[in-house]
Amino acid sequence: MKASLICMDIDGTLVNDDKIIPCKNITALKKASDMGIRLALVSGRYPAGIRHVEEQLGKRCIKAAIAGAYIFDDNKCLYSRHISTETAHLVHDIAKKAGGDCWFFSGESWYVTGMNKWVRAEMQYVAASPDIVSIDELDNIILDKNAVINKALVTGSCDTVKKIYGILGGMELNAQLGFSSDTYLEVIPKGVDKGTALERLCEIYDIPIENTVAFGDEGLDIPLIEKAGIGIAMGNAVKKLKDKADYITTNNNEAGIAYALQDLKII
Repeated sequence: MKASLICMDIDGTLVNDDKIIPCKNITALKKASDMGIRLALVSGRYPAGIRHVEEQLGKRCIKAAIAGAYIFDDNKCLYSRHISTETAHLVHDIAKKAGGDCWFFSGESWYVTGMNKWVRAEMQYVAASPDIVSIDELDNIILDKNAVINKALVTGSCDTVKKIYGILGGMELNAQLGFSSDTYLEVIPKGVDKGTALERLCEIYDIPIENTVAFGDEGLDIPLIEKAGIGIAMGNAVKKLKDKADYITTNNNEAGIAYALQDLKII
């Protein structure tokens, strides 16, 4: 296959369980880049978290952050979608009553409504810190900056997040829900997913979609895997994603990206 674009989820896919890119992945992706294949990091992470991974990789990447709601290359925003402030308030109020916390992402900025173990873990992973704000303070910030909210995220215990999902899932939201882990519930704009991000990248860079390769491991990666020319599931991927994939590679701790690129003779 002649590949022109390789799209990769980050957590559970490109990086290992310690949030480090295996050396074999770095070597393989640098070779792909040197061959003229574009690299894209397509993640639920916000921009700073993706930049941190790009630095580890040592190669310039296109970055589709916030599950495809904010796409940028270098410091230039190429595409942006957002949820309404009304939706953000609703998610916040329901999460608070159920014992969860909220994160909000606006372009390059990360806001949280309280400090907890999930925030601290994320700070370590992305080497960045959020602004701690109330929901009303967030309103003022968004208004003052003439900005938008690209995504809300609910954190909490597995049971708490499932409960919040059940409540929000029964409402008519101008947004869509998805899990990036069993303790992270994503609230993103309707019509935005990693598959539409891939389509947008192909339009922007004039790449035939059949010349794309995509890697993922979680439910949010299914649209990406389905749309790509070759959709590859990690060995540690959820069953639903594996069932949709064209190929199943080794797991994220075993440099599954490098293994697949070599086995499929993409590099």
